[in-house]
Amino acid sequence: MIDSFKGDYCFLSNFYEAKVTYEGITYLNNEAAFQSIKTTDMAKRRDFADLDPAEAKKAGRNVSLRGDWEDIKINVMYKICKAKFTQNSDIAEKLLATGDEELVEGNDHGDKIWGKVNGEGANNLGKILMRVREELKMSKFDAKKVKDEIVQWIKDYFEENATPETKAVIGISGGKDSSVAAALCVEALGKDRVIGVLMPQGEQFDIDCSKQLVNHLGIKSYEINVGSTVSALLGELGSKLDVAEQARVNTPPRIRMTTLYAVAACVGGRVVNTCNMSEDWVGYSTKFGDSAGDFSPLSELVVREVIAVGDELGIPYELTHKTPIDGLCGKTDEDNLGFTYAELDSYIRQETDLTDKPELKTRIDGMHARNLHKLLPMPKFEYKG
Repeated sequence: MIDSFKGDYCFLSNFYEAKVTYEGITYLNNEAAFQSIKTTDMAKRRDFADLDPAEAKKAGRNVSLRGDWEDIKINVMYKICKAKFTQNSDIAEKLLATGDEELVEGNDHGDKIWGKVNGEGANNLGKILMRVREELKMSKFDAKKVKDEIVQWIKDYFEENATPETKAVIGISGGKDSSVAAALCVEALGKDRVIGVLMPQGEQFDIDCSKQLVNHLGIKSYEINVGSTVSALLGELGSKLDVAEQARVNTPPRIRMTTLYAVAACVGGRVVNTCNMSEDWVGYSTKFGDSAGDFSPLSELVVREVIAVGDELGIPYELTHKTPIDGLCGKTDEDNLGFTYAELDSYIRQETDLTDKPELKTRIDGMHARNLHKLLPMPKFEYKG
């Protein structure tokens, strides 16, 4: 963790002297640019152009705030920070050199909005900088090109393995993977050939996200609650033997996959697998559950690449950038894994060898080795008689 934007990391601070051009005006530093946007008066904004950070902060206190400031200020900060690092390659390299370290704007002047004080606060500046860092990493990834290639691949798959009436049937969880996979299918086949299936287990707290995606794409959907089916199977199982925790965890995704194939049989469809490379790499899926399917458009993309393709497709930000939660105990995927997707993605793409984090390397390598069987074809006896 980097929790001070001073010394070697002073370039992370808005007080760092690096010219930035934003909305047609060139400022000496981020602080001046940010404070100037508090007003919509262009003449008053230009007054900030030559101010040092301290002067700009002081002047910003005397500006009559625009009416929408509270609604836009975080996005304004993001845009200015993005401009700072894209316009100054030297500090962009320094930001990239921070790897996957958590960036926290620790301070002792009481700012819990942009940073943290004694470990408490929203740390919005730190979050923005980490977002910009990921986007810089992705700058070499051509999301449009990859999106177009996947769309063509889906078209080719259906031309070779289906009829013109065959549908793509996809489970809609409301997360990034199902959102991106569904949007790719819509672009490849048209919305009339994509069927979304919402499969809550009892009550699903975030089912509105699934409905939002369905409405955004304009696809037909079915909501099939699998709760009673899961309970019935586990109840019957429990009457005969002790139900292992692994059975409780893996039964719901397998029943969901059974549901998808049942829907596919009813509508004449092929089931979309929505796993990405990051999850596959460490086995974060259920064999014959969410790891199953007829075709897999995302299996060669790590998480950050899936998100980039989703952004290219115009999927609502809150869906592609939504923090994944396991739906069982309320923990995030990263809590369960014990590392971040940013760390995993960088390791998979060989941007880091994790020699500076041997415990993390051991954990990832161990999970990969233990779960590799999920990615391999079923072993079969080779009769040579």
